[in-house]
Amino acid sequence: MYRIGNSEVTAVREAIKSGRLFRYANMTGAKEQSRVEAFESGWEKFTGSAHCLSTTSGTSSLICSLTALGIGPGDEVIVPGYTYIATALAVLKAGAIPVIAEIDESCTLDPKSLAELAGPRTKAVIPVHMMGMPCDMDSILRVSREKNLYVLEDACQAAGGTYKGKILGTLGDMGVFSFNFYKIIASGEGGALITNNRKLYERAFMEHDGGGALWPDNDDIKAPFFAGGNSRNSEISGAILLEQLKRLPGILSDLRMVHRTLSGLLEPPGPVHIAPSRDTEGDCGIQTTLLTDDTVSMRKLLNLLGEAGVEADSPVDSDRHLFYNWDPILSQRGAAHPLMNPYKMPANAECRLDYPEDMLPRTRDIVSRTIMIRHNIDWSEKDVMKTAEKINRCIQKAAAS
Repeated sequence: MYRIGNSEVTAVREAIKSGRLFRYANMTGAKEQSRVEAFESGWEKFTGSAHCLSTTSGTSSLICSLTALGIGPGDEVIVPGYTYIATALAVLKAGAIPVIAEIDESCTLDPKSLAELAGPRTKAVIPVHMMGMPCDMDSILRVSREKNLYVLEDACQAAGGTYKGKILGTLGDMGVFSFNFYKIIASGEGGALITNNRKLYERAFMEHDGGGALWPDNDDIKAPFFAGGNSRNSEISGAILLEQLKRLPGILSDLRMVHRTLSGLLEPPGPVHIAPSRDTEGDCGIQTTLLTDDTVSMRKLLNLLGEAGVEADSPVDSDRHLFYNWDPILSQRGAAHPLMNPYKMPANAECRLDYPEDMLPRTRDIVSRTIMIRHNIDWSEKDVMKTAEKINRCIQKAAAS
């Protein structure tokens, strides 16, 4: 979490004192929008989307969106090999099969891999804007049109990021966000989905609240309700998110200042270079990403950065975010009950169910050569200059040894 303070504390106190903690205003006697509804309206305005649905998490937003798109048994959904496991788990929760694709040197989905993997059973793709870094959406959208695929943008780590001036999450059919503790804005847990398609919104709404037909607030939902689940957000989370939304422009401005200044001061020699970006201006600025020639060089530089007091790590060390650590998926344990396991469903028999041990060699190579230097949102330009000097010394020392 980057910034939180007294305004959030005051908002939560007021929510509790109001005695109205349920997201539906009519059921609590409120004359105005509930806090969750107000956040949804604010997020619609911020993103320029027609519809926003606030949920309990990014994962639940993915599940609701996949349900809205009609994804289910018999379908494949392409996900990148570098993302939080929830991206793939959501596909299984919908009853479909995740097909795992390569990333490119930007650490996001490789459009060439998408084109190669899209098959007769493939119905959708989930490009993930990892660590606030935009995917190559022009290429992904082009391939998706050619292959007739839905595009569900996972912008869970990229709230407020842009691609060629458009907010991430608005370029595909639907977009999802996470507001848990580790994200750009946060309410402890929480998420949202957006779309311009009313039908998709209503289906997502039904999945997020299976009892929604029973509440008078939902009279504007015209389609027949089906048996969904419950991932309604609470007024406590809504109160925090309303304050966090006010902070978001400043957070992004400060992160991008650090990113822009630091990148401009680095002087990497041949063995080290700044990783390519699909949109430098739209990058959220969470970190500066370096690429080395090989794993040995990466480890050497990473150790030197640690000794110099520079906060940095490599995605190869992130157990949760790399496909070869997703044991429930690789072992095809897609659900607790065997009859609910998508890998065992007859409808999925013609889908690609296997994950070879040697799959995604390019992804393995790229993450093993990548270093991510974390940014401190409160750095001044002087702090950035000092950090750049440390990094440059480490790079020079690593290159000379």
